[in-house]
Amino acid sequence: MNRPLPSLRALEVFEVAARLGSFTKAAVELRVTQTAVSHQIKQLEEELEAPLFRRAGRGLSLTAAGQAWFAELTRIFGQLREANRKLRSARERPAVSLTTLPSFAARWLVPRLGGFLARQSELDLRISTSEAIVDFTLEPVDVGIRFGPGPYRGLSAEKLFEDLFVVVASPERAKRLLKPRDLAEHPLLKDDHESAWPRWFAARGVAPPSAARYHQLLDSGLLVEAAARGQGVALARWSLVQEELASGRLRRVFPRSPALPVGHAYHLVGLRETFRRPEIAAFRAWLREEMRELGRDAPLVG
Repeated sequence: MNRPLPSLRALEVFEVAARLGSFTKAAVELRVTQTAVSHQIKQLEEELEAPLFRRAGRGLSLTAAGQAWFAELTRIFGQLREANRKLRSARERPAVSLTTLPSFAARWLVPRLGGFLARQSELDLRISTSEAIVDFTLEPVDVGIRFGPGPYRGLSAEKLFEDLFVVVASPERAKRLLKPRDLAEHPLLKDDHESAWPRWFAARGVAPPSAARYHQLLDSGLLVEAAARGQGVALARWSLVQEELASGRLRRVFPRSPALPVGHAYHLVGLRETFRRPEIAAFRAWLREEMRELGRDAPLVG
């Protein structure tokens, strides 16, 4: 009597996990969670009425039944993958999946992406914006642009640019600001860097205005927009005010005054093996060029 075939998806998950010797690595290749891999393996073992893996701590090895199934499946799925490659290669397009902060994506990255996409017309780009830390071994994301002090353990990381704080305001407000003491007459805008304004005043040897009004916008992109709309004077990140300065919506206040180091830098991060892919290398090279230009135009630090 012919028995029904086990789930094709479960067989595929088993073949990948057996080939890589790891549920975690299988989840990365299949672009699913490790929990999903474990569930599929358990389902397959129940269908076959036989254990396929021995689990000892973090180790993983095949049982006799697992070795027998893997020997057959590795040949079958190898043929399927080769057929899939041949029949679909003409339609496949390489893609770069990126995660980054919403403020950086909106204020710096997206305005420049046209140049990259025109240069790499054969690539697709997927951008997700979130402040959550991504686990590149479990989630379908290739690389991330993170903003922080580093280091990023377990990941390949390249420092791109150490950001600076500059004082900016709408043109109408900026023309009324000649000296730091004039700031007492204006609302001061800040993001989540609580010490930024006190550090800025201390670096200039000036006491903060005793009656200063502070408005906080935790999203740094919203901070820039509030300043451009004349709602106050902002201590904003240099990387996020480029478009507004170029268009005239914002002006630097005290332009001869040195900028203040933020203390954080942009880093491109990801798994080492991901960085070897040609499309990731192309995006990385473009990002380096753009960040070098950002650094060349940056004000002096004081």
